[in-house]
Amino acid sequence: MSLSSRSTLPIPTITPCSQLGDPPENETQSTALNIHTILLVLLTGVVGACGLLLSPLLLLCSIVQRVHVARLRYHTPPSQQRIAVIGGGWSGLQCMVRLQELGVTDVKGFERYDRWGGTWHPALRYHNVQIHGAMWITSFQNFPYSKNQDINDGKVMGDEAFRYVDRFGNEKGLKDAYTFHAQVVEIKYNIYSRTGSARREATLVLKDTVTGETWTEGPYDLVIYASQASEPHIPDIPGRNDFQGQVYHSIDFKKEQYDDIVQSRKDVIVVGGSKSGCDLALCFQRGGYDKFRWLYRTPYLFWKYEVMFHDRSLANMLRGFTTIVGMLMTLVSQRLTGWIYWTSGIAATHGSGPPHNNWSKFHFGILCPKQRRDLALIPSEKTIRGNPQAFTETGLRLSDGTTVDGEVILFATGCESGIDKIRLTKRKDTPYTLEPTTAMLDHFIVPDFPVLANATALWTTFGPVRAVNAADMAVYHLCVRRPLTEHEMQYSAMGKLGSTNGVSGFLFQSEMNGVKSFLLLHLDLLIKGNVNVADFLVHVFEVFCLSKQTALKMRLPKPKFQHH
Repeated sequence: MSLSSRSTLPIPTITPCSQLGDPPENETQSTALNIHTILLVLLTGVVGACGLLLSPLLLLCSIVQRVHVARLRYHTPPSQQRIAVIGGGWSGLQCMVRLQELGVTDVKGFERYDRWGGTWHPALRYHNVQIHGAMWITSFQNFPYSKNQDINDGKVMGDEAFRYVDRFGNEKGLKDAYTFHAQVVEIKYNIYSRTGSARREATLVLKDTVTGETWTEGPYDLVIYASQASEPHIPDIPGRNDFQGQVYHSIDFKKEQYDDIVQSRKDVIVVGGSKSGCDLALCFQRGGYDKFRWLYRTPYLFWKYEVMFHDRSLANMLRGFTTIVGMLMTLVSQRLTGWIYWTSGIAATHGSGPPHNNWSKFHFGILCPKQRRDLALIPSEKTIRGNPQAFTETGLRLSDGTTVDGEVILFATGCESGIDKIRLTKRKDTPYTLEPTTAMLDHFIVPDFPVLANATALWTTFGPVRAVNAADMAVYHLCVRRPLTEHEMQYSAMGKLGSTNGVSGFLFQSEMNGVKSFLLLHLDLLIKGNVNVADFLVHVFEVFCLSKQTALKMRLPKPKFQHH
């Protein structure tokens, strides 16, 4: 069956692995009338009351912002802009469609593999990977997974997500806009003087991943990097050459590797307590394979699927509001945020022992009751809490001096965006280094390399819909905001709230509190007027209280130039 015909097949709303099942926890504990729940209700009420008291001021701010936006004008038609999108995952495709909607006709995408798909492409998708989110919140804008079905439920598997991304690209007619087998190896930034004004331009150097040939594309006014997780991250543990077995990252763990392990009855060590660590541990547990052990320093924290992506009942709408309250409380105390989430019954983890409150170990993962139940069935003797210090010939040595032996080591330790793999040159081939701590203008534009933007950093919501805002910001920067000098952009970027790492994607590659970073990003966009206060409040209420995914509305004037 061809890919094009396969992409039109109906995708089931609920897959066998995403059925909710019965949770392993005693859910009555989270709703029992005790001092903790009473305090939580009081705290939530206080925050709600403060919101009501501030509502006149918020309304006034919203009106002032709308008046300001009404005065904005396009100084350049979007149709005159040339934009390149690096990456063919759901962020790249959603960004490209939105750019076309805004009137950018000259937009081109580059993908290093043979087709789009991103994280869900077979080259990056590990065996039995499951999306950590409901279908409605991991959908493209106005493009549900399947028609005439309730999409408020279901956590699809990776191959289903791949077919969905492929269907979106085909139905939106993006095939001609993308060049496949095209890996961007260099971005050259130059400034040219035309008709008395300076124009910033970027030229791409690409390599054919099949033939190895190189060529150039451009010039472009802006290059949007839209790859979230393309490069495996393996901890730098000494003694790798001493180990006599096999080492894989989760990206390299395909069905072939799984079958080889099972058929050969190899001892396996799964390293990492994050989302991918849970997926790999569940892969062996559900398959009835008992020759594995699960090693991690600290179990990650998760949101409960049935609470965060709920049935819109009144109780869960209130729990959604406590989620918002918990985010606000990160400005006061991370531990207070954790207390709110645990008390309201939103939080979950895995492994034996009492639950911890270290929310730097929360990367916006979601576990459904069936996943939590199956994780709870893993015998405690198969889980090891420890920190790998070195490879040995037969496994890993931990910081406490003990060793864990195995024939195969699977690192479920996350991925990096890969933006640092691209060579950057500035003005006559001068090398430019993009530091991980580089402050981004509007969490999107590299100030002293302003032809490069990172869609990964502008994490305004979940799923592919967040890339709508990347396209909005690109058009605002190029066509609406007055042209800024590099110095002005650097000055503005340095004044942003918090120390969020915009270069590598702070929500996933950082050990900082992801919830606080998420909150500070939105507060910064509000303070700088990129987002209207009323629109932001409506967006937050829809996502967390009504289980409805929407794109955050950003500052753009009414279109003057129509796309034909």
